[in-house]
Amino acid sequence: MTSSNTPPRRFTTKAKYKLAGVAIVLLLVLLWGARAIYHGMTHVSAQDARVMASQVTVSSRLSGWVTGFSIVEGDRLAEGDTVARFYSEPDEQQLATLKAGVAAMQARRDYEQARLELAEKQFQGGLNITNQELESSKAAEAAAKARLVQARKDYQRSDALLDKHSVSQQQRDEDYYTYLAAQAEYHQAQQEVAVSQAQADNAHVGFLNGAQMPLPNPSVMRIQLEIAEQELAQARARLAEAKLRIADLQVPSPIDGVVNKTLIDEGEYVSAGQPILMMHDPDKLWVEANIKETDIAELRAGQPVAISVDAYPDATFAGHVSVIGRAATSQFALLPNPNPSGNFTKITQRIPVRIALDDGPTELIGPGMMVEVDIDVSGATPRPSAS
Repeated sequence: MTSSNTPPRRFTTKAKYKLAGVAIVLLLVLLWGARAIYHGMTHVSAQDARVMASQVTVSSRLSGWVTGFSIVEGDRLAEGDTVARFYSEPDEQQLATLKAGVAAMQARRDYEQARLELAEKQFQGGLNITNQELESSKAAEAAAKARLVQARKDYQRSDALLDKHSVSQQQRDEDYYTYLAAQAEYHQAQQEVAVSQAQADNAHVGFLNGAQMPLPNPSVMRIQLEIAEQELAQARARLAEAKLRIADLQVPSPIDGVVNKTLIDEGEYVSAGQPILMMHDPDKLWVEANIKETDIAELRAGQPVAISVDAYPDATFAGHVSVIGRAATSQFALLPNPNPSGNFTKITQRIPVRIALDDGPTELIGPGMMVEVDIDVSGATPRPSAS
């Protein structure tokens, strides 16, 4: 038997330190577990994510031999930079011929314009002359008519006075012959007016004084000028088409971007529409993450995202949710599984979510790189239930 006077057992200092260490470890484990649980409740994470970009395939509109192509993968191109050149000597020769044709058509058009202006002046001058001759003939007719009226009155008066023996027979005969001469003169003046009127009418269709004008009628000249203008327009259209073809023989870069892959070599014959290279704009990257369908209800556009790039684990990237997909990735598989048998295994589907990059050294990353995303959903509001 132990004596009742045995002193109580006491912990040593070493044991106290051990107990304190165990307590601290338990506390840290509890804190880590609580943090992990809180993080799991307020964040949606995914490891199946990649950096994406719009891949642009550059092709040629025309077929031909590539005579200039020195681009390698990784080169950076500005919009409009020449990607490839095609053999163009026959097209340049045709372009020179068409330029000469346009110059000839322009000269012909200018020639017809000058002829029209001269014809209009000539035509207007002829009209003025014939109009003046017509007015002169009408004035002569009026004067002849006045003399005829006066000669008729003189003759009638002399004839009446002869019966009264107030004038001599000789005077009466002189007045009679004067009257006949005035009649003949008046008839002649009328004929001259008719001729002048006919000349004036003929002048409007290109005849002056009975002779054809040295130049055609301006109406005809206007039609010839219009034909020349149409031919000039056709020649210019053919020239523009040739210039467009010459321009198409130099394939430009459609965007500012980086070359991902080249698909031809210099000296190859390229068909119209054949891809030449593929490129992307490094300033327009995004992350596409495949999120479990069981987590998609917690996502909202604008939620912040922490991004970790496998290639640069020490770099920090940040972004936000921009687009939430509405179709599972399995819908776009090349060989979908319709499951015609009665056996069924339920598999959690993945929904593509686009994440915009907001911060970080984006110049270091490129399309296809694997990343991990951590989406903060702590501020998400519940979706309204369907009534």
